Amino acid sequence: MKKILILCMMLLGIMQAKERIIVLDPASVETLFMLNADDQIVGIASLQHSNIYPEDKTSKIPSVGTFSNPSVEKILSLKPSLVILSSYSLNLKEKLDNFGIKNINLKAERLDDIKDNIQTLSKITQKEEQGKKLLQNFENNLKNLEKNPLNKSAIYLYSSKPLMAFNDNSLIADILKLIGIKNLSPKSDIARPIISAEYILKQNPDLLILGINANHQSLLNSNTLLKNTKAAKTDRIYSYKNTHILLRLSPKITDRIKEFKTKLETLAP
Repeated sequence: MKKILILCMMLLGIMQAKERIIVLDPASVETLFMLNADDQIVGIASLQHSNIYPEDKTSKIPSVGTFSNPSVEKILSLKPSLVILSSYSLNLKEKLDNFGIKNINLKAERLDDIKDNIQTLSKITQKEEQGKKLLQNFENNLKNLEKNPLNKSAIYLYSSKPLMAFNDNSLIADILKLIGIKNLSPKSDIARPIISAEYILKQNPDLLILGINANHQSLLNSNTLLKNTKAAKTDRIYSYKNTHILLRLSPKITDRIKEFKTKLETLAP
């Protein structure tokens, strides 16, 4: 009887054992914090041009290198039970497999992927109840963002040289639709298709939104046709330098979309 009790206690301990997670995906870091599972994070990949929420805490987590170039040696030194890969670190999978280190890559392309990732991470970290609350909160925030739609049209440019837009089958398209903006970018299998000034003029959007790789002045200087668009004539060309953070697929995205929508509201009343 005593042996059975000890065995049961050992099995219970194994079942309740926390993961030692190294996270190479900033969106997953943020999600784990929002699940109150941050005590299971033993290392993260650092970013060079932005911070990871909550910065006061993520800045103290050991780094295993940069987001685009994590170090296998540093990862091994932290003895993880799980590594969460990013789209930039998929080349590490084979090496981690060879060392017998469990690893996963979470799909992160559209808004709905966030819901699946909340459920996956809450299960991994045994935070199912927190996951249910976070998922409900996320869905409520999405519904709130649909209120008071902007009722405008726009093209969101990834770059101005060449003219490159986010297509109509992208996260940016999801975000624009959510806040009531008709995305006039072309339907394409290419994530960021190259378009022409003639195309933009023909679509004649109410707004032109410029990402981090697009510049307002060089855009008009290099493409004088664009001065004839409604966006240019009404001074509704907006540079949004936080595009890279807006594209980070964690539940925190709803706060970023709200900020983005608020700024567009001041531009396009």
